Amino acid sequence: MDALKIYYDEQGKTLTVWFDDPNLEFIAEEVGEDVTLIKDKDNRFIGFERLNYSIEKPEALQVEFLSV
Repeated sequence: MDALKIYYDEQGKTLTVWFDDPNLEFIAEEVGEDVTLIKDKDNRFIGFERLNYSIEKPEALQVEFLSV
């Protein structure tokens, strides 16, 4: 498994989160309004994309990671 990757596209208003290598993307499945699950060829969930996502100050965006 690759490192967690988080991409915010301010212009495109998308937030994409990868739990594995983005090059493994095989299919993207829309599961709800503005939410798409990204899967590999074995149908494993490797990421998601949130459309129409925006924040006022992207330069102040912070990511908190908690392990339980």
